Amino acid sequence: MKYIKLFDEIKKDDVAVAGGKGANLGEMTTAGIPVPLGAVLCANAYGRFIGENGIDPDRYEKASDLRTDILNGAIPEDIQKEVKEFYACLGDGNARVAVRSSATAEDLEDASFAGQQETYLNVIGIEDLLSKIRMCYASLWGERAVSYRKNSGYDKEKVSLAVVIQEMVESESAGVMFTADPAGDRENVHINASYGLGEAVVSGIVSPDEYICDRNGKVLKEVTGSKEEEIIYSSDNKGTVKVPVDESRRKQKVLDKDMIAALTAEGIRIEEHYGHPMDIEWAVRGGKIYILQARSITTIKTNDEKVFTDDDFAGYPKVKPAKGATREAVLFNLEKTPTPYFPLDHDFGGNVGEQKGVLFSQIGIDFDGGMYPIDKDGVSYQSSNKVKLNKNIFAIPKYLKLVGNIDNNIKCADESLKKCRDEFEKEKNADPKDVRELGEALKRMRDLIGKTAYDRFLYALFPNAVESMKVTKVLRKIDKDLNSYDVLEGLSYVTADINRAMKEMCEYINTDPAMADAVMNSDYEKICTSYSELKRRIEEFIDRFGSKSDFNCYCFISETWRENPDRFINTLRPMLKSGGGAVATKEESDRKFADLMNRVRGALDEKQYAVFEKKVSGLRHYHYIREATQYLWESEFEHSRELLRKLSDMTGVSYEDLLFLFADELFDACKTGKITEKKDLINERKSKRAFAEAYWDKCMKDALAGDDDSIKGIGASNGQVKGKVCIVRSPKEFYKLEKGDILVCTYTDPEWTPLFALAGGVVVDTGGTLSHAAIVAREYGIPAVLATGDATVKLKDNDTVLVNATEGTVTVLA
Repeated sequence: MKYIKLFDEIKKDDVAVAGGKGANLGEMTTAGIPVPLGAVLCANAYGRFIGENGIDPDRYEKASDLRTDILNGAIPEDIQKEVKEFYACLGDGNARVAVRSSATAEDLEDASFAGQQETYLNVIGIEDLLSKIRMCYASLWGERAVSYRKNSGYDKEKVSLAVVIQEMVESESAGVMFTADPAGDRENVHINASYGLGEAVVSGIVSPDEYICDRNGKVLKEVTGSKEEEIIYSSDNKGTVKVPVDESRRKQKVLDKDMIAALTAEGIRIEEHYGHPMDIEWAVRGGKIYILQARSITTIKTNDEKVFTDDDFAGYPKVKPAKGATREAVLFNLEKTPTPYFPLDHDFGGNVGEQKGVLFSQIGIDFDGGMYPIDKDGVSYQSSNKVKLNKNIFAIPKYLKLVGNIDNNIKCADESLKKCRDEFEKEKNADPKDVRELGEALKRMRDLIGKTAYDRFLYALFPNAVESMKVTKVLRKIDKDLNSYDVLEGLSYVTADINRAMKEMCEYINTDPAMADAVMNSDYEKICTSYSELKRRIEEFIDRFGSKSDFNCYCFISETWRENPDRFINTLRPMLKSGGGAVATKEESDRKFADLMNRVRGALDEKQYAVFEKKVSGLRHYHYIREATQYLWESEFEHSRELLRKLSDMTGVSYEDLLFLFADELFDACKTGKITEKKDLINERKSKRAFAEAYWDKCMKDALAGDDDSIKGIGASNGQVKGKVCIVRSPKEFYKLEKGDILVCTYTDPEWTPLFALAGGVVVDTGGTLSHAAIVAREYGIPAVLATGDATVKLKDNDTVLVNATEGTVTVLA
């Protein structure tokens, strides 16, 4: 046949013909591995289909229009004839088959395209089969599939699609098997198992049984999952359905030891055949094992990466699960510091948070070990949150009086902001000529960062905390859904101004579909080369807001839009995709604020309203100062990085190596001109860095450990929404989010704000009622649950969840 090839006619090198999935199934069939009978409708059939229907993907402005034309296209008669001939070989015309897309860049050794195209199960009859083939073709141009290929470096013109047609196995149990754990455990085999068809495990709708066994099949650890549902054939012979699993079966183990050993042996056989660790989908029926898919594990750690255990962490402080208010405090801090500080960054970036500790000490409260404890080896650990009182405790009444003086706070905050800005301008205009002068400049910058942050806490954040409670109390009497964030409507501050400016830019870009496509698919340099007016607008924007960075509490590992304009383009894309409609204009926000104040005026007498209005005026200015000072220290961080790079150039010590010195060590070395003599100390701390990162991760995991599988947190905005989960782990994954998705992430900061224009709701591991995500979710009017601890672990992409921000819960629905 020209277009249909049986599995035993295909080898692993036939990716261009059969796609990654088809090539692997053919390879395993030839090797004698128990793969269900099947064939591949090869990629040349897709090319013929596209050509005969006059479809040119490059001509479509919207992928949705392209998909529609594919679904309405006609499959050429000779291709239909071959498909019908193969299908007839499977039975009486009603054989049950699985129809799976198999992209020609899929399941390669350097990329796993799992889940980017479609799979259809329990397909019965030739007409349904032909329809599903067209649906597979259309899935090549799904939004996520296109974005994944683009971000993985696979050019659209080099990616085609084959379709796997495979006999269904009505499995009693099924799941996935990793012959090595991607997290680093290469010695043992990991198996997940549940009842029914394997889609329940693959798609993450159940908590499966988990088995870890050695390479001989001996079980080392097992966890019985809850297995709430299973996927089976539908009663009307159309597709599949989810049905509940009864309580007695849920408590039983899916696999016995003999079957685990047999599965392990099959997995090892497949790994040995391919020569590297594999991710395998399997099924069992009547005691027989079937292999449904296998792909290379593309994310496994390299052999030289040590996997740290509890024995390695012995002697370091243990972290207990945080509860109640302590949990929120821990999660708020973790939002700011998702990775451990390098020694130098601890003394610069961490200097911001330490100023809060300085202020607390001045009112008689000392935090054990400081706000961000770190040892002499550069190993950071979580603050114990234990406090002790000092003699300054009697100063509390004085400080309470100060934080309640709104006029004085505004005056002092404005004066401090101006002074710090003026000092920063002087530093930018200075021109250190040698190592000693660079050390002195860096020391001044460290002190200026501290001053910027200290006055921010003293004159804005601490007073804000006091006044916001009072304002919220008044608002809640009028409407239980209101709080102090609602009085920030219409305010001009850095993040709001950035959003409005980005919205204006998106509106301009969207006037030209070709320009919009270029921004979505090209890098900064190519965009600027092609569109001179857009280049001018971007440069003007970056001149105004270019110091916005990816991490606002790290100095030396952060990067601003000015330093890397492609990061700005990456941030712009979600808003461009959404059309920017979720961002209110200044006028719209002003009207909302005026309407709210009129509601309050109608509920209070004249004297009460005057007091309330004064507090609102204070809150709005405090928030302006909060944003302005943060942007200022991000600018100060940017300049500090420039100084450190100059120091690296002058001394020949790499920028990365300098991060392993504490600030005072660096300043002293600059003074004496003997930085190179710190080489041994630098190397000693470098050797501890992998441990420091592993220990930090363990501290986070232990602090966030919950009592059960439920997902609970702090409702940062009211309401509820149902949607599909999209886990975004860093700005590099912004492209994944689609309109209406539930954004699930470890942390957010202002750079993430455009995602809120697309998201239907937000779920964050970290954060609190004062965090960035809380404020922005309120502004965009979307439900958000923060401080969940481990939502990114418990949820998977494409889970359907109900986000109930009013109750602070997230429920998995499917």
